[in-house]
Amino acid sequence: MIAARQTARSRNNHQGKPMKIGPAVRRLLPAGAERKASRLYRSVFVDLGKVAAVLSRALPKDAFVLDIGGGDGDLLNLVLEARPDVRIAMVDIAVSVGKFLEPRYSERVELHPGVAIEDHVLTFAGRYDAAVISDVMHHIPAQYRSGFLLNVVKALRPGGPILIKDVEPGHPIAALGLFCDRYVSGDKNVALISEEQLREMSGVSLPRHTASEIGLLEMDRPNYLVQLQFE
Repeated sequence: MIAARQTARSRNNHQGKPMKIGPAVRRLLPAGAERKASRLYRSVFVDLGKVAAVLSRALPKDAFVLDIGGGDGDLLNLVLEARPDVRIAMVDIAVSVGKFLEPRYSERVELHPGVAIEDHVLTFAGRYDAAVISDVMHHIPAQYRSGFLLNVVKALRPGGPILIKDVEPGHPIAALGLFCDRYVSGDKNVALISEEQLREMSGVSLPRHTASEIGLLEMDRPNYLVQLQFE
């Protein structure tokens, strides 16, 4: 089974089992409180403002961006504000995508919920100027990561970069995030991938490119942002 479907199975394999803690808590929140609670929880692990700042500097001018696993869209609000020239297509295996996106950005965002990247690329190969993958790699089993990235490459126009935000192991915040992914979100198969491991994997499995961390690690450790720039 290829990466995104394997990930979908690991995320959704809860039928007949107790509800995951995270979704259960969100359902108990009063109307309008979920976004505030989500931002507060996320702020323990990452500064979205810093992520958006680094991403915004790296995206090509007038880019049509493929965003994979963008979830509620809170990060993309910041990117869309900083870069009024870009458009974004959100592709996510989740059936609920972009629920926190600001209405003022609706004309610049396409939503593709419940879609795996290998299915999306069958119709939209070579469509995008860049791709953003935020906190997805550590949810994909190691043996499927290369195949997942190869499908992302297929969706890009020649020379389009892939920007991968993830978490460096070995930091207390990284350990806390791993615990929460496993026991709050319910992904028992989560496994962090270091910046070095990501660069090594891409070097042997993807078309010719350069790979570099572009500044987030220094600003917001243990979060890193690696740019894969294809020739």
